[in-house]
Amino acid sequence: MKITGILKTLMIGLVLVGSLSFSADVRASIIPALEAGSPTGPVAGVFTFTYDVGISADQKVNTGAVPGASVNTGVGVLGSTYASFFTIYDFAGFNGTHVDPAGWTFESVAGNLGATPNTTVPIDSAAVANLTWYFTGAVPPASGTTVTGFSAGSTFIGTPVLHNYTSGATKNTPLDPSTNNTAIGSIGTVVAPGPANPPAIPEPTTLLLLGSGLAGLAGWRQWRTKRA
Repeated sequence: MKITGILKTLMIGLVLVGSLSFSADVRASIIPALEAGSPTGPVAGVFTFTYDVGISADQKVNTGAVPGASVNTGVGVLGSTYASFFTIYDFAGFNGTHVDPAGWTFESVAGNLGATPNTTVPIDSAAVANLTWYFTGAVPPASGTTVTGFSAGSTFIGTPVLHNYTSGATKNTPLDPSTNNTAIGSIGTVVAPGPANPPAIPEPTTLLLLGSGLAGLAGWRQWRTKRA
């Protein structure tokens, strides 16, 4: 009975750790989603991926400096220090064609980099292009609305898969002056062309804990067998 109780406690602990580990993915500011759930085409061998972008109700979009490869979205930083943006990572087969809604500017940073909030760690291959759109317009979209018309072309022929996106915007929380107008960096997943990302390799400490747990269970089972 004691061992059963310990196992239950361990399972509950793992669930809690898991929920904490993935909580960062829940935050969102500028949220891209593939329109209609699939690309159109191909036309002349090119598939067109079109995205709708939602602006969270507690976020706002603004102009500012062109976002570079690393954008400071740390605690207390004002969101106005950079133009609001979002980046889609590892857009396989990008052929250089793109469509940008009014007020938005496209960039694909040299070296297959994209603008990335320094408070996020997306999965990113150095061999595949990242696509960034940032806001340069005079009238920003309202909080809680959707902007349509972002698209890019890909020559990759295969099943679209989930890749990371990140975004940087500004907090719109007038009832909380301590956070209002500060920077917010977010991370999530979006459908994009390309093969699936390889499975993450567990860290050595994770493997050690897993191995210790399996060894303990094996020892307990042997002990039960001997008693029987």
